[in-house]
Amino acid sequence: IGAGVIFTGGAFPRKVSAETAEETKFENEKFSFRLAYPSAWKKSTKPVRTHLEEVQFKKGGGTEIGIVVDPVKIDSITEFGSAKDVGKRVVSVERAKDGVTSAKLLAASQTDKSGVPYYLIEYESSSSRGDKHFIAKVTIISKKLYVLTAQAKTAKFSEDQAALRAGVESFEVFATQP
Repeated sequence: IGAGVIFTGGAFPRKVSAETAEETKFENEKFSFRLAYPSAWKKSTKPVRTHLEEVQFKKGGGTEIGIVVDPVKIDSITEFGSAKDVGKRVVSVERAKDGVTSAKLLAASQTDKSGVPYYLIEYESSSSRGDKHFIAKVTIISKKLYVLTAQAKTAKFSEDQAALRAGVESFEVFATQP
């Protein structure tokens, strides 16, 4: 199911760690989002789809960036509450997952890009599957919820942090015509 998905412009250089690594631009025209990710990472899809759209880019070893799109009944992320309110809800949902022993909100903020509000939510969780560090960027446009989640094992987060943050920063949803 690759209809409407294109890679644009090949790779462009961008500093993502102490060394310079190539990044690839990914654009999904059907669901109107784009981001950049390290070229060495592999695009993957889940065998069973549970969202309107979902795509992942994996480094391996638990480090990845994934985007999901789902329909909602509201027009803006701000209708869910403040960034901190949404962050608390995200952590609450994380705590309720099977095997999770703890989850902690580290930061929640709002940023605007082209007049569209995005929430940035950073949190950590511990579970029977290990400790993970997450950064999420969330918005709603045209009654669609877009959630980008960047994650790494807590022990590897400092090593992968620059690439994960660059991917989060590059993520944007572009305007669609009604």
